[in-house]
Amino acid sequence: METISTRERLILSGMEEIRAYGLQGFSLRRVAKNCGISCAAPYKHFADKDALFAAMVDYIKVKWHESIDLGNSMKHGVENAIARLACSHIGFLCRNPHFRSVLLIKETGLDTPSAAEPIGISITAKRLFVIYGRKHALLRDELRGRIFTVRSLIYGAAVMLGSEEDFAAMEERLYASLLSALK
Repeated sequence: METISTRERLILSGMEEIRAYGLQGFSLRRVAKNCGISCAAPYKHFADKDALFAAMVDYIKVKWHESIDLGNSMKHGVENAIARLACSHIGFLCRNPHFRSVLLIKETGLDTPSAAEPIGISITAKRLFVIYGRKHALLRDELRGRIFTVRSLIYGAAVMLGSEEDFAAMEERLYASLLSALK
Protein backbone atom coordinates (compact mmCIF):
# COMPACT_ATOMS: atom_id res chain seq x y z
CA MET A 1 0.00 0.00 0.00
CA GLU A 2 1.34 3.38 -1.01
CA THR A 3 1.61 6.04 1.67
CA ILE A 4 1.43 9.66 0.68
CA SER A 5 3.62 12.40 2.06
CA THR A 6 2.35 15.12 4.36
CA ARG A 7 2.91 17.60 1.51
CA GLU A 8 0.65 15.60 -0.81
CA ARG A 9 -1.96 15.16 1.93
CA LEU A 10 -1.97 18.94 2.38
CA ILE A 11 -2.40 19.47 -1.35
CA LEU A 12 -5.31 17.00 -1.55
CA SER A 13 -6.92 18.38 1.60
CA GLY A 14 -6.49 21.90 0.21
CA MET A 15 -8.42 20.89 -2.91
CA GLU A 16 -11.24 19.56 -0.76
CA GLU A 17 -11.17 22.78 1.26
CA ILE A 18 -11.58 24.86 -1.90
CA ARG A 19 -14.40 22.60 -3.09
CA ALA A 20 -16.23 23.00 0.21
CA TYR A 21 -15.53 26.65 1.05
CA GLY A 22 -14.10 28.40 -2.04
CA LEU A 23 -11.02 30.60 -1.92
CA GLN A 24 -12.68 33.23 0.25
CA GLY A 25 -13.54 30.68 2.95
CA PHE A 26 -10.26 28.76 2.63
CA SER A 27 -8.66 27.99 5.99
CA LEU A 28 -5.13 26.62 6.25
CA ARG A 29 -5.94 25.68 9.86
CA ARG A 30 -8.83 23.50 8.67
CA VAL A 31 -6.60 21.90 6.03
CA ALA A 32 -4.03 21.07 8.73
CA LYS A 33 -6.74 19.71 11.03
CA ASN A 34 -8.10 17.49 8.24
CA CYS A 35 -4.57 16.11 7.77
CA GLY A 36 -4.21 15.47 11.50
CA ILE A 37 -1.26 17.84 11.90
CA SER A 38 -0.65 21.04 13.84
CA CYS A 39 -1.74 24.37 12.37
CA ALA A 40 1.95 25.34 12.06
CA ALA A 41 2.96 22.21 10.14
CA PRO A 42 1.76 23.38 6.67
CA TYR A 43 4.31 26.20 6.85
CA LYS A 44 7.09 23.60 6.78
CA HIS A 45 5.89 22.72 3.26
CA PHE A 46 4.40 25.98 1.94
CA ALA A 47 5.18 29.64 2.64
CA ASP A 48 1.49 30.56 2.68
CA LYS A 49 -1.87 29.58 1.23
CA ASP A 50 -0.93 31.05 -2.16
CA ALA A 51 2.06 28.69 -2.31
CA LEU A 52 -0.24 25.79 -1.40
CA PHE A 53 -2.64 26.79 -4.17
CA ALA A 54 0.25 26.99 -6.67
CA ALA A 55 1.33 23.50 -5.54
CA MET A 56 -2.24 22.24 -6.12
CA VAL A 57 -2.16 23.56 -9.68
CA ASP A 58 1.27 21.99 -10.27
CA TYR A 59 0.06 18.69 -8.79
CA ILE A 60 -2.89 18.60 -11.18
CA LYS A 61 -0.67 19.45 -14.15
CA VAL A 62 1.70 16.59 -13.29
CA LYS A 63 -1.16 14.12 -12.87
CA TRP A 64 -2.70 15.28 -16.16
CA HIS A 65 0.56 14.91 -18.08
CA GLU A 66 1.05 11.44 -16.57
CA SER A 67 -2.38 10.43 -17.90
CA ILE A 68 -2.10 11.73 -21.50
CA ASP A 69 -2.01 8.98 -24.08
CA LEU A 70 -2.77 10.05 -27.63
CA GLY A 71 -1.61 6.74 -29.04
CA ASN A 72 -1.91 6.75 -32.82
CA SER A 73 -4.68 9.36 -32.98
CA MET A 74 -2.63 11.74 -35.20
CA LYS A 75 -2.65 9.08 -37.93
CA HIS A 76 -6.34 9.84 -38.34
CA GLY A 77 -5.96 13.62 -38.48
CA VAL A 78 -5.58 16.51 -36.11
CA GLU A 79 -9.32 16.65 -35.41
CA ASN A 80 -9.18 13.07 -34.18
CA ALA A 81 -6.18 13.86 -31.97
CA ILE A 82 -7.92 16.90 -30.45
CA ALA A 83 -11.14 14.94 -29.85
CA ARG A 84 -9.18 12.06 -28.23
CA LEU A 85 -7.22 14.49 -26.06
CA ALA A 86 -10.45 16.23 -25.02
CA CYS A 87 -12.06 12.87 -24.16
CA SER A 88 -8.96 12.00 -22.13
CA HIS A 89 -9.36 15.27 -20.26
CA ILE A 90 -13.04 14.61 -19.53
CA GLY A 91 -12.16 11.13 -18.26
CA PHE A 92 -9.35 12.60 -16.14
CA LEU A 93 -11.75 15.09 -14.55
CA CYS A 94 -14.35 12.38 -13.96
CA ARG A 95 -11.74 10.13 -12.29
CA ASN A 96 -10.49 13.08 -10.20
CA PRO A 97 -13.53 15.20 -9.31
CA HIS A 98 -11.59 16.87 -6.49
CA PHE A 99 -9.38 18.54 -9.15
CA ARG A 100 -12.35 20.38 -10.66
CA SER A 101 -12.66 22.71 -7.67
CA VAL A 102 -9.20 24.06 -8.45
CA LEU A 103 -9.44 23.99 -12.25
CA LEU A 104 -12.81 25.71 -12.44
CA ILE A 105 -12.25 28.31 -9.75
CA LYS A 106 -13.54 31.77 -10.62
CA GLU A 107 -12.75 33.63 -7.41
CA THR A 108 -9.77 35.87 -6.95
CA GLY A 109 -8.01 36.48 -3.68
CA LEU A 110 -4.55 35.14 -4.30
CA ASP A 111 -1.70 37.50 -3.63
CA THR A 112 0.95 35.98 -5.87
CA PRO A 113 0.61 36.34 -9.65
CA SER A 114 1.91 32.84 -10.37
CA ALA A 115 -0.71 31.26 -8.11
CA ALA A 116 -3.50 33.28 -9.70
CA GLU A 117 -2.63 32.44 -13.33
CA PRO A 118 -5.26 30.36 -15.08
CA ILE A 119 -4.26 26.80 -15.82
CA GLY A 120 -5.08 27.08 -19.51
CA ILE A 121 -4.66 24.36 -22.08
CA SER A 122 -1.72 22.01 -22.20
CA ILE A 123 1.25 22.42 -24.52
CA THR A 124 0.07 19.31 -26.36
CA ALA A 125 -3.36 20.84 -26.95
CA LYS A 126 -1.82 24.16 -28.03
CA ARG A 127 0.32 22.38 -30.60
CA LEU A 128 -2.63 20.43 -31.92
CA PHE A 129 -4.76 23.57 -32.21
CA VAL A 130 -1.98 25.39 -34.08
CA ILE A 131 -1.87 22.53 -36.61
CA TYR A 132 -5.67 22.52 -36.75
CA GLY A 133 -5.83 26.29 -37.29
CA ARG A 134 -3.30 26.15 -40.10
CA LYS A 135 -5.03 23.20 -41.75
CA HIS A 136 -8.35 25.07 -41.83
CA ALA A 137 -6.80 28.52 -42.48
CA LEU A 138 -8.60 29.91 -39.42
CA LEU A 139 -8.15 33.46 -38.31
CA ARG A 140 -7.03 33.92 -34.69
CA ASP A 141 -10.52 34.77 -33.42
CA GLU A 142 -12.03 31.81 -35.26
CA LEU A 143 -9.47 29.46 -33.72
CA ARG A 144 -10.07 30.93 -30.26
CA GLY A 145 -13.79 30.29 -30.78
CA ARG A 146 -13.15 26.63 -31.62
CA ILE A 147 -10.85 26.26 -28.60
CA PHE A 148 -13.55 27.81 -26.42
CA THR A 149 -16.13 25.37 -27.82
CA VAL A 150 -13.92 22.34 -27.12
CA ARG A 151 -13.02 23.55 -23.61
CA SER A 152 -16.71 24.19 -22.89
CA LEU A 153 -17.53 20.65 -23.97
CA ILE A 154 -14.73 19.30 -21.76
CA TYR A 155 -15.67 21.12 -18.58
CA GLY A 156 -19.43 20.94 -19.16
CA ALA A 157 -19.31 17.19 -19.77
CA ALA A 158 -17.06 16.61 -16.76
CA VAL A 159 -19.42 18.50 -14.46
CA MET A 160 -22.56 16.91 -15.90
CA LEU A 161 -21.19 13.36 -15.97
CA GLY A 162 -19.41 13.48 -12.65
CA SER A 163 -18.19 9.90 -12.40
CA GLU A 164 -15.84 7.65 -14.31
CA GLU A 165 -18.70 5.18 -14.93
CA ASP A 166 -20.87 7.89 -16.48
CA PHE A 167 -17.95 8.95 -18.67
CA ALA A 168 -17.31 5.39 -19.86
CA ALA A 169 -20.95 5.08 -20.92
CA MET A 170 -20.80 8.35 -22.89
CA GLU A 171 -17.22 8.37 -24.22
CA GLU A 172 -17.99 7.51 -27.85
CA ARG A 173 -20.87 10.01 -28.02
CA LEU A 174 -18.63 12.70 -26.55
CA TYR A 175 -15.93 11.85 -29.07
CA ALA A 176 -18.44 12.18 -31.93
CA SER A 177 -19.70 15.51 -30.55
CA LEU A 178 -16.15 16.83 -30.28
CA LEU A 179 -15.36 15.76 -33.85
CA SER A 180 -18.54 17.45 -35.03
CA ALA A 181 -17.56 20.68 -33.26
CA LEU A 182 -14.21 20.63 -35.05
CA LYS A 183 -15.65 20.21 -38.56
